[in-house]
Amino acid sequence: MFALVAWITCSFAVGLFAKALGRSGATWIIFSLILSPSLGLMVVAVLDNTWIRSARVMTIAPATVSVPV
Repeated sequence: MFALVAWITCSFAVGLFAKALGRSGATWIIFSLILSPSLGLMVVAVLDNTWIRSARVMTIAPATVSVPV
């Protein structure tokens, strides 16, 4: 019984982590409930690192462009 409660609690924690990083929390809760909370956490962490890097490039690139007047 404790293992089931721990599994569900960790799955919700993965969903909250995904939501904090800009992903769909509900999707990652379901993913973690079906497969594994530890696998869900690893996948969210890997996907969001790639997404954050591309977002930084997009926000930095326009700021460095100068237009002559």
